[in-house]
Amino acid sequence: LVIGWSGSHSTEPYVRLLLPLLRELGRRHEFKLLVIGTGNFTADGLNVESIPWRETSEVSDHRRIDIGLYPLPNEEWVHGKSGLKALQYMALGIPTIATAVGANFRVIEDQVSGYLVRSDLEWTNCLEKLLEDADLRRDIGTKARERVEKYYSVKANASVYLDIFKAVY
Repeated sequence: LVIGWSGSHSTEPYVRLLLPLLRELGRRHEFKLLVIGTGNFTADGLNVESIPWRETSEVSDHRRIDIGLYPLPNEEWVHGKSGLKALQYMALGIPTIATAVGANFRVIEDQVSGYLVRSDLEWTNCLEKLLEDADLRRDIGTKARERVEKYYSVKANASVYLDIFKAVY
């Protein structure tokens, strides 16, 4: 199983917030941590594969993920983030666990299309559930994809775009 995270050098510290609990989980479950970013991420005591983010392979790289991570600190800067990382995972049917902060409340319906967590214990419990249950991963992933299609797709927002064009024109 692959637990994955995607980000940049500026957000890499966020995934590092989870390393202690991922190490603990690694004692009970076999998984790989796929980090898509700078390509030089390491973490002692974990099976890590680190690859550089590339526009040309972004979708295929993300498709390798079985469980998507979106950890965030509860800081003012984070409150302005859009939830894009969760949306990217969800659009591919990847069950996502995200910190319960900011836009994530709009993007994820907790325990339906993903998980919103507030503590290390909640991160651990949600990861453990998803690592142990392929049917749950599939169900949450399917509902995540449906949510993105319903609320965030071009088709779902076509009238909004058209109204903007009409107003400008």
